[in-house]
Amino acid sequence: MATQAKAVASATASSDRIEILDALRGFALLGILIANLPVFTGWYMIPQPQQGALASPETAALYDQLIKFFVDGKFYTIFSLLFGIGFTLQLDRLEKRGAAGIAVFRRRMLVLLAIGFVHMTLVWQGDILTLYAALGLLLPLFRPWKESSLLILAVFLLALPLALVPLCAHYGIDLGHGLEEIGLGIVTAVDGPLRPGPISYMQSGDWSAFAAWQVSGLPFRIEHLLVTWRIPKVLGIMLLGMVLGRRLIAGTLLEDRKLLLRTLVFGLLIGIPPSLVFALDPLVYQEHWSSVLGTVPLALAYAAGFALAWPKAKGVLGIMAPVGRMALTNYLTHTLFGVLMLGVFFGIAGKLGPVGTTLLAVPIILFQIAFSRWWLARHEQGPMEALWRWGTYGSVKPR
Repeated sequence: MATQAKAVASATASSDRIEILDALRGFALLGILIANLPVFTGWYMIPQPQQGALASPETAALYDQLIKFFVDGKFYTIFSLLFGIGFTLQLDRLEKRGAAGIAVFRRRMLVLLAIGFVHMTLVWQGDILTLYAALGLLLPLFRPWKESSLLILAVFLLALPLALVPLCAHYGIDLGHGLEEIGLGIVTAVDGPLRPGPISYMQSGDWSAFAAWQVSGLPFRIEHLLVTWRIPKVLGIMLLGMVLGRRLIAGTLLEDRKLLLRTLVFGLLIGIPPSLVFALDPLVYQEHWSSVLGTVPLALAYAAGFALAWPKAKGVLGIMAPVGRMALTNYLTHTLFGVLMLGVFFGIAGKLGPVGTTLLAVPIILFQIAFSRWWLARHEQGPMEALWRWGTYGSVKPR
């Protein structure tokens, strides 16, 4: 009986996978990489005079505008959407096999939380895994809800900053109060007097200095998540993903071309104007109304356009499916390349302009496509996915 219980509680087998979701996840990872490269290379960390030595003011401004309009926030929105879809699909499959789906999912989230925490404290402060795992633990609470209730709550969470950001500004409420000071205190306690800016910890080649900066990541990360209102946004998108997951199971999502077309058209019409405002103002960030109103509709338009193109462009778009199937491994590989190799090991941080920063995405993603295809031809799943499975089920082999 114990063996049978383990068998039905196994993770999703490759035969159960939906290729378009893997491809879309790989596409989202590419966007996340492009969004993170200006941080990995230090472009966002160096002062304007130093940026001026690497690019003209016009090039620098255009690069920042293009990133903000096309990339900033859009791809982790798609990733969050897929997370909610995946939650629904996993529970449906597990329970059809007779497993305790909620218990298995919670174990998966706890293992992911541990992986994310190690990643955030030792490799990169900008980790998203910890947030996803923490919010993932909340998703079972909403499973009994009707679709209409989930949609109402999702819209409420996504719109929350529109009311609360000006309210906090009016009353002088600082959501991240004291957290930056805690982080800086950790850095000085471990490394001594502060160095001139975060870029110096990446450029120094001093592993102990880099480690000191990394272990201070938790308070800095919490501050960033709070002031950008990332927590309600990501939860809202995950709830929307739960609704889409139900429709995917029912066969009323990918098959509904009219719905996809309406999402594409209205997503562009609603998302483009505020996204232009967001992109053209260098002083506003993701908590600004323009980002709140523009990011999610544009991200949904991206996803709908991808789904509409899939039947005829599967041969091209499907190239990203192996990358998305190994999403955890490839996401972590981004930061290994970006933070450790470019920054501390090779010392490239702060020395690349917009063109060089953007072009870095090409060899990284080509490597990940080739490596993912090679690995999956020999293994059921990626190496970090196998570790995740082992932590959840006590076995790396599907049953």
